Amino acid sequence: MLFRLSVKNFKKSIRDYSIYFFTMILGIAVFYIFNAIETQTAMMEVTKTKAAIVDMMNGVMDGVSIFVSFILGYLIVYASRFMLKKRKMEFGVYLTLGMSRVKIAGILWMETIWMGVISLAAGLVIGMGLSQLMSLVVSYLFQADVSRFVFVISGKAVVKSIVYFLIIYAVVMIFNTIAIGRTRLIDFMTAGKKKERNLLKNPVVSVVIFLLACGILGYAYYNVTAGSKNLASEYQVLTQVILGIVGTLLVFWSFAGFFMWILGKMPKVYYKKINSFVFGEISNKLNSTVVSCSVICLLIFMTICILFSAFARKDFKEAEAEKLAPVDISMVKDLEDGKTIEEVMKEKKISQKDFQDVLTLTTYQTQEVTQGDLVGDAVESWKLGEEYLNQKLEIISASAYNQAAQKYHLPACKLEENQYLMVADMEGAVGIFNKGLKENPELTIKGQTYYPKETTCQDGFLMMNYSPQNQGFLVVPDSVKFTEEEQGKNYFIADYTKDTKAFREEVDEKFYERMNGKSENGFPVYFTTQSSVHDDTIGSSAMYIFLGLYLGICFLISGAAVLSLKILSDAADSKGKYQILQKLGCNQKEICRGLRKQNGTVFLLPVILAVIHSIFGIQVCMNLLSIYDTKGVGPALLLTVVLIGIIYGGYYLVSQLGCEKIVKE
Repeated sequence: MLFRLSVKNFKKSIRDYSIYFFTMILGIAVFYIFNAIETQTAMMEVTKTKAAIVDMMNGVMDGVSIFVSFILGYLIVYASRFMLKKRKMEFGVYLTLGMSRVKIAGILWMETIWMGVISLAAGLVIGMGLSQLMSLVVSYLFQADVSRFVFVISGKAVVKSIVYFLIIYAVVMIFNTIAIGRTRLIDFMTAGKKKERNLLKNPVVSVVIFLLACGILGYAYYNVTAGSKNLASEYQVLTQVILGIVGTLLVFWSFAGFFMWILGKMPKVYYKKINSFVFGEISNKLNSTVVSCSVICLLIFMTICILFSAFARKDFKEAEAEKLAPVDISMVKDLEDGKTIEEVMKEKKISQKDFQDVLTLTTYQTQEVTQGDLVGDAVESWKLGEEYLNQKLEIISASAYNQAAQKYHLPACKLEENQYLMVADMEGAVGIFNKGLKENPELTIKGQTYYPKETTCQDGFLMMNYSPQNQGFLVVPDSVKFTEEEQGKNYFIADYTKDTKAFREEVDEKFYERMNGKSENGFPVYFTTQSSVHDDTIGSSAMYIFLGLYLGICFLISGAAVLSLKILSDAADSKGKYQILQKLGCNQKEICRGLRKQNGTVFLLPVILAVIHSIFGIQVCMNLLSIYDTKGVGPALLLTVVLIGIIYGGYYLVSQLGCEKIVKE
C-alpha cells in the first residue's frame, strides 16, 4: 500500500511541482557537463602552455564543484521542505486515519528515491548529450585540434554526479524525517489556514525606509567607484559590501508599502478593472518574499558581474596579447659577464638562420641616474624604500629605441639634445613616475643637464611579456656616450624563418634549456615567444569563462527556482480568490492578465535592482581586472543578457503557465 501511495504521490508531485523536478534535472545536467570538461580536454591536441592551464582549470573545477554542490544541495533541501510544508494537511489526514509517523516518513523516503533515480537518469542523459556540444565550445576557446573528436562519456563525471546527488538526497530524507517527527498533529491540520503576515504596513514608515535604503546604496555605490581611492583597508571594502546587502534588503522590505502609497495617489489606475486586486496581491507577494527577492537580486548581480568579467576579460586580453607580442620572439640577458645573446647562441651551437629580421639592442646603467632621481614626492605617498630609490635606471639611445618601437608597432620618439623620455607600461611604475615627472626633474648625465620631454610616461617596452611588466627605462639622445663597463642588458628581437606550428612548439618547450643548459652561467637568457603569450591568453580566458558560466548558471538556477516555487505555491493558496473573481463575472483572459502583472513584477524587481547594482559592480570588476579598453564591453554585456534572459525568462514562463493552469482548474 505504501508503495502504491508513494507512486501516486510522486506522479502528483511531478505535475504540481514540475519546476522542482525540472530544476533537479537541470542541476544534474549542468553539474555533469562542467565536470566532464576534464575528459573532453584530454582528447584535444594543445600546446604545453595550454595543457598546463587545462590541468589547472580541471583542478579549480573540482574545488568549484564542491561549492556548487552546496548551492544545489541547499536548493533541493529548500524546495523539498517547501513541498513538505504544502503537504502538511495531507499528512495530517494520514495521521488522523491511524497511519504512524514512521510510515509517513517511509512514503517520503520512497518518493525521494523515485525522484532521485529519475532525475539522476534524466539529468545524466541530457548532460551527456549537451556535453558533446560543450566539447566543441572547449575546443573553440582553446583553439585546439578536434580531428580526434569522438562521442565520449566521462566516467569520472558520472560517478561524481551520482555520489554528490545521492548525498544531497540522503540529507533531504533526513530533514524530512526530522520534520515529520517534530510536527504536531494540530500543526498538520491547520497548515493550510496559516497565511503569510505582512512585514510592513505603515506607508509612512515604508517611504522613509525606502528612501533610507536608496541613500545607503547610493553611499556604497559612490565609495566603490568615484571614492574607491579612499578604501585603504579590507575592512572598509567589507563595509561597502555589507551596506549593499543591507540596502538591498531594506529596498524589498519597504517597496510594497512604498508601491501601495504611490498607487494610492493614482485612483484612476488603482480602481481600473481588477487592478486593486492585482496590486494587493503584488503587495502581499513582495511582503512574503523579502528575503527571497533580496537573495535572488544579489545572486543575479553576482551572475552579471561574473559573466561580464569573464567575457570582457577574454576580449581585452586577446587585444592586449596582440599589442604585447607583435613579433615571434624576444630575449634579454644581463651583460655583467660580458656575453651577448648572439655570443651565447654561437657557444651553444644554435643556428641564427632560424631567425630573420633580427634586431639586437644594448641598454646602459650608470650611478648618475637612479629611480630616486625621477620619483620626486612619490617617495612619501608610495612609501618607497632605499633599495628601490638607489636602483639604477636602464638607459637606451633614442635611435635604438625607435628601432624597437618600429618592430613592436609603438610610437617613435624624437628628442632634443637636452631632453629625455621615460617609457613604462606597468601600472604601478607608471603611477610612481608620472607623479615624479610632474615636477620636471633635471637629470645630469656625463656632465650634461637633461629635462623631461613629457610629464607622463610613454607607453612602451623592450621585452615582450604576458602582461604589461615594463617598470621603466630612460630614452636619451644619441649624443650621450656610455662606456663598455656601463652596459646593462642585451636584447634580441626577431621573427622565425620557419614559421610552422612544430617549430613554435619546439622553441616554447626546449629553447630555454638549449640556451642555458646546465652550465655554470650565472646570467641566463630569458625569452618570451608570441605563441606562448597567445596560448596563455587563450587558455586563461577559457578557464575564466568556464568558471563564470558554471557559477553563473548555478546562481541563476537557484534564484529563479526558489522564486518560481514560491509563486506557484502562492497561486495554489490564492485559488479561492480567483474562483470568487470568476463568480463576480471576471473572465479568464482578465485573470490571466492580472497573473502576468503579479508574476512579472515579482520576477522583474530583483532583476531591475541587480542591473542597477551591476552598473557600479561592473566598474569595480573592470578596475580589479585592469580592463581599460571598453571595446569588448558591448559583446560581453550582450552575452550576459542573453544567458540571463534564457534561464531566468524561461523560469518566468514556466511559472506563469503553471499559475494559469492552477487558476483554470
